[in-house]
Amino acid sequence: MVTARTDGKPVWNRHWFSLTAGPRLLREGNFWISPRKEGFTDPNVMGVAKRSAIGFSESHKTLFFATFTTPITLRQEASIMKSIGCYEAMNLDGGSSTALAYRGKVLVKPRRSLTNVLVVYDASHPAPQPLRTSWHQFQGDEG
Repeated sequence: MVTARTDGKPVWNRHWFSLTAGPRLLREGNFWISPRKEGFTDPNVMGVAKRSAIGFSESHKTLFFATFTTPITLRQEASIMKSIGCYEAMNLDGGSSTALAYRGKVLVKPRRSLTNVLVVYDASHPAPQPLRTSWHQFQGDEG
């Protein structure tokens, strides 16, 4: 995870995939909540809200997605993400944009049309071949 306003401009050729989100919740296992420093000014981001978050473990082998249907603060969200094993975590859009599906079942339905989604593939449900090929090319191997 890169926090552009504090870390500087990302080196884009090191990133195969990019997601713009925030505010950041955890950095290297520690609470890192500085929405104003990151450029957030919307009172809905600062206050209590329904939220979604993404994070990963210290080993980078486990990816976490969480959807909070009960309104919480950023601090509460960070605390929960840390408690489930996140080493790095980032707040995603919330409110009417909040949605979550798992194995073809919609668990949390959005209250508006969504234009972007994150899809995670695993060994049981592998990515389509063109996507796998693109990943291997980015990594510099034949795949």
